[in-house]
Amino acid sequence: MQPITVAIVEINQNQPVSVENFLQHNDTKVELLADIPSNYDHVRERRQTLRNNEAAIDNAVARIKRLRPQILLINANQAIDEYCDLLFVLRYECPDTQAILIINEAVEENYLLETLACGARGFITDNLDSLNFSKVIDAINRGEAWVSRKLVGKIMHQIVSASRNDFIEAGFDSSC
Repeated sequence: MQPITVAIVEINQNQPVSVENFLQHNDTKVELLADIPSNYDHVRERRQTLRNNEAAIDNAVARIKRLRPQILLINANQAIDEYCDLLFVLRYECPDTQAILIINEAVEENYLLETLACGARGFITDNLDSLNFSKVIDAINRGEAWVSRKLVGKIMHQIVSASRNDFIEAGFDSSC
């Protein structure tokens, strides 16, 4: 079985994510393409070459294009607009790469909804254990999303509200 390639990107982060915790009990399903040294045999080290004249997003996209991971982990513990910009660019520049945001518990749901609209496939917390990490990677690789049930309810509410507005604007009777 071919391993699933996963890369991690961090834009303007003060606290890098330790992916070692995700891989502790992982079988060789996941091959991490990383800029960090690792004790695990299935981690292939790559070095990021910084281009001083380019913005952080441009550097990240160039690196992602070079690595060509199936799944991209984005350290998104700071709610900044650059993540949505990165996700939007990735949809067009790297359509085969699926993005998962690594978040902490304090991230607002509206921000998460916005990043989903920009192209994120799901969210994990930075304290996820390695067994669940493998499940998330498998699910995303199969084309599934990874979001909380509470957030699915909000997404459904937005879809229903938008469709109701479309019916009203089109002049249909919305007696449901």
